[in-house]
Amino acid sequence: MNNGKNIVALIPARGGSKGIKGKNIKLLNGKPLIAFSIEAALKCKVINRIIVSTDNAEIASIAIKYGAEVPFMRPPEISTDQTPDQPVMQHCINWLNVNENFQPEYLAYLRPTTPFKTAILIENCFIKISNSKTATSLRTVTKSEGVFHPYWMYKTEKDELKPFIDGINIKEYYRRQMLPECYRLNGVIDILRPEIFMNQNDIYGKNIIYNELNEKQSVDIDNEFDFAFAEFLMKNK
Repeated sequence: MNNGKNIVALIPARGGSKGIKGKNIKLLNGKPLIAFSIEAALKCKVINRIIVSTDNAEIASIAIKYGAEVPFMRPPEISTDQTPDQPVMQHCINWLNVNENFQPEYLAYLRPTTPFKTAILIENCFIKISNSKTATSLRTVTKSEGVFHPYWMYKTEKDELKPFIDGINIKEYYRRQMLPECYRLNGVIDILRPEIFMNQNDIYGKNIIYNELNEKQSVDIDNEFDFAFAEFLMKNK
């Protein structure tokens, strides 16, 4: 299905987590959180390799147990809670270049905190970007509706609420049907081209396309409430 293209799945999973201790390997419905992303990638027909980038030996061991590669340990300087995505991606590709003389055509960035991704979702994303002649990357999104729409949001100035978007009169959008379509990034699946993020400060390039996911597929675990909610969804399919 991948038409001879090399696509590597990269799952970033550092050891430190301020929201939930050991979040990436905390058990969710009896399984380490990171395992859901590994298993989705293993079932995906378009992915050639699955690499976990971590600075933590326990995470590395669990990742290998579930079928991923951990060919390197991530350096401490790019393993903090302030580290953006690009250095993590670049470190992986640099390692593959230097140690294996290999660079994939695509990188599927699969964050482990989104456990409802599936092989089919990943495949659909890859098909969409591979069929585009101009796309520089693909990102998954979820529709922002109702109270989650930016037109209905406020910011604070001193002790007052002000419309989050300047120039918007919220009274003109008193029904949700009046709101223009709006999407938020959900971080579930990013498909990127190393030729872009290795040579530019911009990870995603100028022509970003998207694949829309539903609310369940977009669940992202950041705190204990998110964990409990994800557990509930898994037990009540």
